[in-house]
Amino acid sequence: MGIFFRRKEKYSNSIEWLSKNSIQLREPDECMPEEFEFLRHIIKDKRIVWLGENGHNIREHNMMKSKIIEFLHKEMNFTVLAFESGLAECHSANELKKEFTDEDFLKNAVYSLWATKENLSLFQLMKKSDLSLIGIDSNPSSNPELFVKFVQQLSSVVSEGVIEKIEYIEAGAYKWYYQLGQYKARRKKVPAEMLREFATFKEKASAVIADLEAIHKEYIFDLENQELVRQFKIILRCLQNRLYFINHFHNNYRTYRKVREKRMKENLEWVCQELYPDEKIIIWAHNLHIFKQYKTFTGFEPLGAIVSNEIKEQSYYLGLFMYEGEIHTDTGQPYKIEKPPKKSLEDYMHQVQSPALFTDFSQLEKTSVNKWIFTKTIFLESGTMPTLFVPRDQLDGALLVESVSPPEYLKRNKNK
Repeated sequence: MGIFFRRKEKYSNSIEWLSKNSIQLREPDECMPEEFEFLRHIIKDKRIVWLGENGHNIREHNMMKSKIIEFLHKEMNFTVLAFESGLAECHSANELKKEFTDEDFLKNAVYSLWATKENLSLFQLMKKSDLSLIGIDSNPSSNPELFVKFVQQLSSVVSEGVIEKIEYIEAGAYKWYYQLGQYKARRKKVPAEMLREFATFKEKASAVIADLEAIHKEYIFDLENQELVRQFKIILRCLQNRLYFINHFHNNYRTYRKVREKRMKENLEWVCQELYPDEKIIIWAHNLHIFKQYKTFTGFEPLGAIVSNEIKEQSYYLGLFMYEGEIHTDTGQPYKIEKPPKKSLEDYMHQVQSPALFTDFSQLEKTSVNKWIFTKTIFLESGTMPTLFVPRDQLDGALLVESVSPPEYLKRNKNK
């Protein structure tokens, strides 16, 4: 009996400590960007802020992240948003954003699971400010015309022959992604004839991209206009990403998951060190991409864990979580979040009884009342899968939204 009461008292003390050492926030639709003022002193020395999410189709996470980004941009001079979406599509949409409506800018840039009404205000902000969008993924995220349209803007220095080659690569990459993806989705064997056709395309695509690389390196060598040099370097990177994607996307799920993460890591390092070496950068991705010391028993390590130590030292990693409600799978099926077990991360944070709660782990020293942050603790991945992690090892802070719901989509997802 004594042990039971001691355990109960310990649990109560942990909740009391959490309540005193956390920031309580209003409901996501009421919360305003200025309410994130507390972040100023927490991330004052950081150049990169990672914003995770515990699932992609969560209305309230979209809202909270959009408001955090607005605060970081307007008050702390963060000028680049790096999204878990196609590098070619995000950059092209950003370059063409003045031609697009707000909705089309959003739809053309990122995976359609983020093309939601809650994210419109963020893309409106990017249209009227100097907050730039870039992608870090090698997977295509919208449509094959977008990158071509961006390259066509440079037609005074890019020949028609080069544009036609890029059109061939883009159309083929999207076509095969979709066609082979149909078999993967149904878990059916791809016909041998189709695989032979795909192998022929891969071979030709590799030769075309090698040719384009040689042409672009010559262009860069001859150019004096630094902005054009920059655009050509981006085109080159986008083409290299396409080749990487074409060569790997038909791998089995476990292998492709690793190679995709490796390429996102390389793209992010390129964005931080070469494309925007002097800018402050925000990264939008799933929690499982941003964990900073994570490794599964299958050997999978996320982007956040494999980036360079230089980037890690410049970074603040913030994970978003949820306690109750209903959300969607990536293919649009609704499902209910399970009740988090007692002494899980969600349970501890829920006990404070705030619509949203932020806790900073980065300044903490381990004590008896916050020990759970430094030891193996359960969280529910996507609100359903019990997963063990050490919160302090993987994140610098956590933001729990008490109650969540599905977003309001502008269109449904096909590419992710």
